[in-house]
Amino acid sequence: MDNDSIPGLEPEKVARLVGLTLSHKQGERRDKDAAIKKLLQDRLADTLEVDGGKRQGLPQAIGRLLRPRRLVTQQSLGSVLLDPGSTLGAIRNIRRSAKDGAARTDDEAEYTVMTTIYFAAIANRLAFHGQRITTYSYESLVSSFGKLGAKVWMPAELGALFERAEKLCREKAQDNRAARKP
Repeated sequence: MDNDSIPGLEPEKVARLVGLTLSHKQGERRDKDAAIKKLLQDRLADTLEVDGGKRQGLPQAIGRLLRPRRLVTQQSLGSVLLDPGSTLGAIRNIRRSAKDGAARTDDEAEYTVMTTIYFAAIANRLAFHGQRITTYSYESLVSSFGKLGAKVWMPAELGALFERAEKLCREKAQDNRAARKP
């Protein structure tokens, strides 16, 4: 008896059975990817109130005095993440909210989307301002941005942001390694 066979099934039937199992798992992965893509699109389309007056970080007393003249605009989360002019305060708020959202959910798709938004906020500051707003190393960020940017459910514009941030982090990591060499 051949070790590669299943008793009572011809090799063609075994191959078909294995093929069905693999096809089913691939179908599940496609369904998960589609759910993540839809949820990410929905989250990126969510509207935020963004302080256009760039007054984040002012002492509360001064902020209250200026409140009547604040410029608050309605922007989608996606447009804020992709805008080089987004304020540090807005990006940090998005990062913090996404991190909290990822920590609170048990849903795999929601966790993935919140983690993606978290890293997109980090990528915004790196890609547009060369500023790292995380304790993650540049090497770690290269890996994270590369993996996220390659996802089939990633919108092209966000993928381009991750690619830009990944390139910058790769350069910074190389600079750091070169500086440490005697």
